[in-house]
Amino acid sequence: TEYCNGHFQEVGHFAGLVIKQAKELQSKIRVHMTLIKALGAQNKLVDAMGIGFTILTQLGVQCPSPLPESHVIFEEFTKTWKFFANRTNAELLSLNMMDDNDILDAMKILHLLSLYAY
Repeated sequence: TEYCNGHFQEVGHFAGLVIKQAKELQSKIRVHMTLIKALGAQNKLVDAMGIGFTILTQLGVQCPSPLPESHVIFEEFTKTWKFFANRTNAELLSLNMMDDNDILDAMKILHLLSLYAY
């Protein structure tokens, strides 16, 4: 609620309380994402990225350091796009649904961090 009201300082306070009480990482993911958004809104991008990378590490995702240049990311994105562009709708629909919650959460965090990274 505080994030929606623009009270970003309070977000950090309440997020800290929730994170201390939560026992499992899965219970903390949404709180961390809200905290990352609040830090991003305050232009505290280094802090936001730091929290994101910490959570990614806890989820088992290792990110390269330093991060690759944007053209390298674009090349990899293009390869992925070409792979899927050559598939029919039937082929795409027959793919298995991803069901690894850690990877799904990591993808959400990566998406959020991409807004602040480039």
